[in-house]
Formats: sequence, structure tokens, C-alpha cells
Amino acid sequence: MTSLVAFDGDNTLWTPLSGLNLSDRTPTDSTGNPDFVYTTVNGSTKTAERSDGARYELRPEAEDVLRELRSRGILAGVVSYNHEGNVRRILSAFGISGLIDYVVAEWHTDKDRMLKRMLDQVQAAGHRISPSDVLLVDDDPDSLYGPECLAMGVRFRQFGVDMLDLRDVLPLTGA
Repeated sequence: MTSLVAFDGDNTLWTPLSGLNLSDRTPTDSTGNPDFVYTTVNGSTKTAERSDGARYELRPEAEDVLRELRSRGILAGVVSYNHEGNVRRILSAFGISGLIDYVVAEWHTDKDRMLKRMLDQVQAAGHRISPSDVLLVDDDPDSLYGPECLAMGVRFRQFGVDMLDLRDVLPLTGA
């Protein structure tokens, strides 16, 4: 049974409308900016604008899926190749930070390291969760994360390939 669903951010939980990932200043940014500020657009928590004008849209079904996971007692996390402060600030702008139990965002592509760190935090909080109880949902554009999850024993679904809607997570939780 799934006890923790970890979502990627860019192109999974939210869509970068301006073509820039959350912490990127340019499409090929090698360091990113950890200090962007995000505000809602026209009072809607579905669209956020970054301090430099880049915009992001929360997937339409994301909040409902997170609420359903919460009602089932399943933990939700975000693992993202971004700066953690930016992830936390956009989750707040979208109004869903209270539905996310864990955030691990680091400036590298090693999601297995991020998942290990998240598992350590979950276990330190007293949850008895093993890697096989975790599901990662990620768009995985470079096909890196499926093999990493397999090696760890974490379940994996590629967003945009294995599923086209975040609601497709719900039958996979076994709850």
C-alpha cells in the first residue's frame, strides 16, 4: 500500500507557462535563483507570477488530489530539482502548502538522493514507511528517475506517459 506520494513540481504538479522552470532565470541556467517571490494572479490561487514576470499554473486537479490523499491518511511530498525556498513559496502562493507534508528540493537531478532524504524525514517523524510504500510521480523528461526508483524499491509513474491526470494516482494508492 502507498503511504507517501511524492510529486515533482515543474511539468507535473504545476506548469511553467513562461517556459522557465521554477528556479531558472534562463532555460539553461546552471545555478538558478533561490530567492524568487511568487504572488497570485488576479487573486486566483491557480496561477502564480514570479517576481520577474514568469508565470506558473497549478494543475487543475492538483488540489483535489492532495485533499483526497489527506483524507485517506496518505502523506504527500514534493521532490524537485529547484531551490527549496522557491518550492515552498509557490506552494503557499497556490494555497496548497498545508496539503504537502514534506518538501525536498535541491539543485541537482538525483531524485534518488532527494527521495532518501524525504524518507529519512518521514521516518524521523515516526512514520513506518519503507521505499516500497512510496510512489514518485514525475514527468522525467530525461528518463533518469524510473531507473533510480527501481534501484531504491520506490514505485514510479511518469507523468505525461503513464498518466495524463494527477487523479490517476488515486487508484494506485491502494486505500
